[in-house]
Amino acid sequence: MTDAANDIAAEGRPVDLDDLATVSPYITHSVRRFGNWTLDLTPPDQNPTTRLDLEPRVLFAT
Repeated sequence: MTDAANDIAAEGRPVDLDDLATVSPYITHSVRRFGNWTLDLTPPDQNPTTRLDLEPRVLFAT
């Protein structure tokens, strides 16, 4: 892109810096960086276990 802008300038045509700022060599409108994600927002059939039962000696081992 730099070469193309330099070629345009070498031909004597003006190169608008604001126009160059909006042009990107990277495709960004159709690329999904982390793939397609599907969210399943239905609640689980049973309540998840949220309590971790460990003995204090396991948690605070010295």
